[in-house]
Amino acid sequence: MGDFSMQSMSLKRRLNVEPEDAGGDTKREKLASIQKPDEDSIEETPDGDYKLVLHLDRTFFGGLVGPRGRTKRYMETLTDTEICIPQKKQKSNEVVIMAKKQVQVCLALREVRKRIAIMRRKLSPTHFLAVALNTGEVLERFLELKKNILEAKLPGIDKELFVQESTIHLTLGIYALINEKERQMALKELEVCRSFLTNLKTPFDIKVKGLAIMNDNPNFTRILFAKIESPELQKFADQCLAHFQTTGLCARDNNDIKSIKLHMTVMNIRYHTEFMMKHSKSFDAREILKRFGDFDFGSAQCNVVHLCAMQYENGFYRIDGSLKFENEESKTLETSLTLQDSKTSEESKTSEELKTSKQSKASEESKVSKESKNSKESKASKGSKTKESKASEESKNSQKSKTSKGSKTEESKASKKSKN
Repeated sequence: MGDFSMQSMSLKRRLNVEPEDAGGDTKREKLASIQKPDEDSIEETPDGDYKLVLHLDRTFFGGLVGPRGRTKRYMETLTDTEICIPQKKQKSNEVVIMAKKQVQVCLALREVRKRIAIMRRKLSPTHFLAVALNTGEVLERFLELKKNILEAKLPGIDKELFVQESTIHLTLGIYALINEKERQMALKELEVCRSFLTNLKTPFDIKVKGLAIMNDNPNFTRILFAKIESPELQKFADQCLAHFQTTGLCARDNNDIKSIKLHMTVMNIRYHTEFMMKHSKSFDAREILKRFGDFDFGSAQCNVVHLCAMQYENGFYRIDGSLKFENEESKTLETSLTLQDSKTSEESKTSEELKTSKQSKASEESKVSKESKNSKESKASKGSKTKESKASEESKNSQKSKTSKGSKTEESKASKKSKN
């Protein structure tokens, strides 16, 4: 098998890698690569071997090598290939697969994708799709509930268990985005989700009422949340979930679920680090549910969803991008304005054309009038010149005649003198 170090090689031909070459591929394996099909290509080297260069995030290198290189050696033995994975000191993100046969490279690619898929499922979420509820009636009622619960002085309940009021929100999906490329990809996929709004009524009306817990035993509660009623938003959330599941960007259980559980977290044990260290990893929510189980947080409207990083910024979470959408009134108004603008434009165009036509006609008439006037003036000028010319001729003839008569008279006189 020829040398496949990072030296440049001339290519005899380039072949696209298809999943079928590796004997079929599962949905999870296809999603694992987070690459477009034409980016994975096999090259035939001058010495007849086959080479595939994969551009992978370094997050996966450790898992592909395995303890003491066992995973890498297993894949090489199984597929009869040689796999080059950059070491920690190297900055390259290129994983190179070499083999005598093209099908062997495809088999190795399949194994690499399998392991990346497994590793992706274990990655901690980095981003989530959110609807902010930290304003208006919902915020006011949240603060009211918090005050009522704290004033009740229930055992094991204190303010540290509550979500920060500036961050209350709904979660429509969670994602593991390990680099800038994947963050940009997620934003593009979010924009694709705009098409789901076509048959939905926006802005989404959201009703927040009632309390519930994530687990079945209120004695050992980890998360207490407010229930959400919003059929249109639920449809949109589920469509977004299904779409993102095809991208490989979903984190953990979002890869397998069929529907998003819309909820607004009110209390969470993980916010109370000190309590978790001194006591159990749960709190007793029985009295809260008994007293405030039907609490009404009011309503809100949603006309934007945010792709947020799991980092606090400016009182909320860091927003990496948003999908804004218009309400029905705006759509109707915009359509009406568009039609009105179109009608006005047509009328203006027709008026302009009519005005231009009149101006053109007037210009033609003016031109004809000027030409006619010029023609008359030209004829008059010519006539005047002809009369002047005739008068001049007559004057000259008259002078000649007088001169001739004078000359004859002089001659006659001279003749008479000569005779005398």
